[in-house]
Amino acid sequence: MRRAWHTLCTALNRATYLAIFELEKGEGMQAPEISQVSLRDVFIVIFKHKYLILLFFFAVVLTVSVGTLLARPSYEASAQILIKLGRESVFVPASADMRPVVNYNREERINSEIEILKSRSLAEKVVLALGPIVIYESLKDQKPGLVGRIKASIIPRAEKKLTPDERKTLNLNLATSALQNSLEVEGVSKSNIVQVSFKHHDARMAAMVVNNLAEIYLDHHLAVHKTPQSHKFFQEQSENLKAQLTQSEETLKALKKQHNITSLSEERSLQLAQASQLRSEINKTSSQVIETEKRIRQIRKQLAATPRTISQGEETNSNQELISRLEGRLVELELEEKQLLAKYTDHSRLVQHVREEIGIVKQKLAAQEKKSYGRKRSGVNPTYQSLQQELYRNEAELNALKAKGQTQQSQLADYQAKLEGLNQIEVKINQLQQQVDVDRQNYRLYLAKFEESRISDAMDAERISSVSLLEPARQPMKPVSPRVMLNILLAIFLGAFGGLGLAFLIDYLDDSLETVEAVEEHLQMPVLLSVGEERN
Repeated sequence: MRRAWHTLCTALNRATYLAIFELEKGEGMQAPEISQVSLRDVFIVIFKHKYLILLFFFAVVLTVSVGTLLARPSYEASAQILIKLGRESVFVPASADMRPVVNYNREERINSEIEILKSRSLAEKVVLALGPIVIYESLKDQKPGLVGRIKASIIPRAEKKLTPDERKTLNLNLATSALQNSLEVEGVSKSNIVQVSFKHHDARMAAMVVNNLAEIYLDHHLAVHKTPQSHKFFQEQSENLKAQLTQSEETLKALKKQHNITSLSEERSLQLAQASQLRSEINKTSSQVIETEKRIRQIRKQLAATPRTISQGEETNSNQELISRLEGRLVELELEEKQLLAKYTDHSRLVQHVREEIGIVKQKLAAQEKKSYGRKRSGVNPTYQSLQQELYRNEAELNALKAKGQTQQSQLADYQAKLEGLNQIEVKINQLQQQVDVDRQNYRLYLAKFEESRISDAMDAERISSVSLLEPARQPMKPVSPRVMLNILLAIFLGAFGGLGLAFLIDYLDDSLETVEAVEEHLQMPVLLSVGEERN
């Protein structure tokens, strides 16, 4: 009825607004602007939904208060462990001086000890020492809670019946997991202290668990940092190294006696002097070879430029036999020309041919008469013979020098072989000496390690360690949870702001128009008339 009435009013207002707009005939007329949210609108929403806000507020406060008061209190017991610089961070290196070296990194050391404290093996030992059912009674009655949730995630629903051994193993695993979940281990800032905290519903049990964990950790720390059977190992190694050192010294003495080491330096000096002298002779021979080869090249150049023979006389005459033959042929051609002229004319081809031959013979005859033929007499050049003899002599000398050089190289190789033998003997002696030194050093090192392990075993027997319980856990007097006042304050805060948020959300989702401003904002027209709702 109310929504229908508002719809009617809106229609009347729109019609009236259009009529006025037509009568005004004004230009540039604009609709009213959308109004902004004001403090009045906020209070309207709050008073409109005040019952819903109060209901949500009291529901949240009551729920949180009842849950906090009914929740089982949880107590937290804490202990502090001091991490000191101990023999775990000191070791003797394998060096000549064997000075102890301290390798200590505070952060790494504390983190390592924290991980040991959080390990499952320690938690399992604590559970075995106190008993799973003693720590968590819910394992016996299968009550809900932390152990119950862990148990539900481990045991399949289909498996309900378990043997006694399986039940013990299951209770042990459940109690260990629950203990690890409730255990908190952290390092105290800027210190070498580790704080161990444990939460439990029983204050006495919380302190017992922390103290048992600290005691078991102290023993476990010694076992972790201790090298198993180190005392026996270093004792055996020391005896073996002592026997090895004795054998190395005997071998060195035998080698020195075999090769007469007392004259080794003199023999090396003699061999080096002879080898040095022989190298000088080889260098001299090489120089002579180079000079001889150079002379041979020069002599060969002179032989190439010197003639093998020289001229001793010369006889000259002409070639009479050829001239006589040419003259006879000329006479024959002239007779043949006369015979042809008797038969043919001067222009005949045969006549012309014979005349050409006559001209050629005359030219040859004239050329032969101008030439003169001579015969020279020659003999062996004495300069060439002397150069050749000099060449043979130098070549023979070169071959002799090369043979001498090869002999010297062979002798030098013998000297070098002898020196190499001496060097090998010296290397063997040095190796044996080094082996003796190494064996002696190792024997000393392992002897020191043996003594160190013996002292370490004695300290472990007396439980002397670099970690100590600084502050044992005491039974807490006040629970750490639940925090009643904090929970109630948070409930009040959540209820108040949650109720307001819920009210504004409901009002935002409501699309009805309940105020004049809402109508004007939605229709962008002024409201001229509003009629109030009649309430019976």
